[in-house]
Amino acid sequence: MHSGSLSLDAFLNRRSTDRRLARLTHDVPLPEARGIEFGPANNPTALPQGIRVTYVDHATDAEVGLPDAMTIDYAWAGSGSLAAAIGQEGLDFAIAAQVAQYVPNLLGWLRGIHAVLRPGGVLNLSLPDRRFMFDVGRANSTIAELVEASLLDYTRPSLRQVFAHTYEALAIGPGEIWAGEDPARAPRLCGDAALALAYKQAGETFTSGRYQSCHCWVFTPLSFLDAVEAAARLGLFPFVLNQIAAAEPGGFEFYVSMRRDAESDPQTLRGLQEGAIAHLREVLKRQQRTARLLATS
Repeated sequence: MHSGSLSLDAFLNRRSTDRRLARLTHDVPLPEARGIEFGPANNPTALPQGIRVTYVDHATDAEVGLPDAMTIDYAWAGSGSLAAAIGQEGLDFAIAAQVAQYVPNLLGWLRGIHAVLRPGGVLNLSLPDRRFMFDVGRANSTIAELVEASLLDYTRPSLRQVFAHTYEALAIGPGEIWAGEDPARAPRLCGDAALALAYKQAGETFTSGRYQSCHCWVFTPLSFLDAVEAAARLGLFPFVLNQIAAAEPGGFEFYVSMRRDAESDPQTLRGLQEGAIAHLREVLKRQQRTARLLATS
């Protein structure tokens, strides 16, 4: 395990002015806790010295060649037992900043994380809101796609996921979108060769079996709520949501905090899940109505 690098006072001071850090560390116990962070690359979440964290990615060499990349302690592709992979359970927290969209089997990944948390433990993650980045031209991921990945137990991105990521990405970023540029006018990120390149990459993935990193999932905050609500009804999503925060002006990522609830009765747990999702959905819709009114005033 790695120890946080900040003093507690320095961490609290930084978190008080850094909303991203506050959201990624929501409900992480202080001054001491044990947890995991997925895909830290060369930008791990800043944590205080009393926090011990294990770094996990889909491969221990996932970030080889990236300057100043963190050492990955354990490899886990998101299917099967995370507890068996890392040899730990009863953890206080998990953090995944801009990672979940790359996970081939998102529901299996979430269930694996849930299993290693203690009751009351939290998973805090950020995801790109497809409306504000190069995935803006893609359709929201569906419960059908999530179920397919779960039943087939994907350990690497599917051919469809690889193809869609390459072919449908547009050459437009948050700055242009927030400035009012029409994404429908944006060219494909890979240009005129996008279709042929997508087919080539999918074919190479099929023949070689190699892991092709790509955006497997695309969501907005509301579409994410719809997806996990359907998954919860199927018994495929075990968490209870705590918070959801939409992208801020100029930004592109939204944040979700969820907990392993102490409740074990399936029907009672389902009620907690549905109540939390309904509340958060109304919060997001109210924020949207406010934003529309402000935009027209």
